[in-house]
Amino acid sequence: MPDTETWANAGDVFTYAKATVDDDAVLRAQATIDLHAGRIFADADRIGGRDRYWLKLAVAYQAAWQSSQPDLFERQDITTTGGSNSTQGTPTWMVLAPHAAQALRRVSWIGSGSFHVRAPNEPTDQRREVYGDDGGDPGVWSPV
Repeated sequence: MPDTETWANAGDVFTYAKATVDDDAVLRAQATIDLHAGRIFADADRIGGRDRYWLKLAVAYQAAWQSSQPDLFERQDITTTGGSNSTQGTPTWMVLAPHAAQALRRVSWIGSGSFHVRAPNEPTDQRREVYGDDGGDPGVWSPV
């Protein structure tokens, strides 16, 4: 096992994506998911159980998909070429597995893109309710 902890392991990749990968492949997938999620495993104790589940799925799907993408780390970001007809995909379509992207959209801090605006009479020391918060997130708002 690599020195770094990951959201998923090789067994999870086989369970969810029916692909056989090694620990290094999971670590590479983890790094890609961390870039897109904006969170690292070191913060796992501050992330709710639902969010950890979606991150596990994202890493598992990414590891399976990356194994069939031999040029993944060498691709160029090209949007058009010459006069031929081409279609542009999502901003992440060349680097993020489709199911991994779907799982990441369910993570609470990525999902809706909305945020809570406190009412004038709402206490400032009250826990915020966040989808995916099962008690592991301290969740206390503080003024900016």
